[in-house]
Amino acid sequence: MNHLARFAALLVLSAAAALGTSVGDTYEQVVAARGNPASQIVAGPIRVLTYPDAVIRLRDNLVVSIKPVSAEPKKDPEPAQAPAPPLSPAAQIASLRRQLDDAVKRVQAIVNQEVPPLPRDPGMRLWEYYFHDGATRPDFNTVDVRATQETHYDEHDYITWKGHPDLMWPGRELEFNSMTKYFYADRTVPKKKLTEAEMLEINRLYRIIGQCEQRLGQLGYSGPVP
Repeated sequence: MNHLARFAALLVLSAAAALGTSVGDTYEQVVAARGNPASQIVAGPIRVLTYPDAVIRLRDNLVVSIKPVSAEPKKDPEPAQAPAPPLSPAAQIASLRRQLDDAVKRVQAIVNQEVPPLPRDPGMRLWEYYFHDGATRPDFNTVDVRATQETHYDEHDYITWKGHPDLMWPGRELEFNSMTKYFYADRTVPKKKLTEAEMLEINRLYRIIGQCEQRLGQLGYSGPVP
């Protein structure tokens, strides 16, 4: 046996001794010395015992090899990241204003969807409608615009609008809502009847507006709000 092979054999014997089990031990001796294995596999004359620190292979009930299991090196804990510094009042106000303005724009886009008009035959007799001046500012924190949707235009196949005697609109495609009128951009034309999903989205955006306004007030902001 050359020096390298002899050195390798000595390493295996040293490891086996350190593990309390030696090549040639019986299964019973291994279990008596080390206790029951974490798992074992039996295939014919071969039995493989797995312990936390070693894998022991037996043939015909005798240990033929012992393979130490290296313990995984402990990983250094990830360095804790320092918390981000709190935003200054001015930065908080700017962020809230952006959120509020974005919510308002999205409400306006939903509320002011165009309903394409049709040309009106001069001989057609139609009900003429218009919007009264003024609008109630919604309570953005509580209002449900589904409860204030009015669909009285439904009773007419078509209506006309004040200032547009040559045009008409399908009545079933229109609505009036006192809690969205605040955001009507053009009151010279009727407004589209909103779907359930669109009204739920407005409710959600209204809550954002209300929360932003409340927080801005707490920060002492006195500038314009919707």
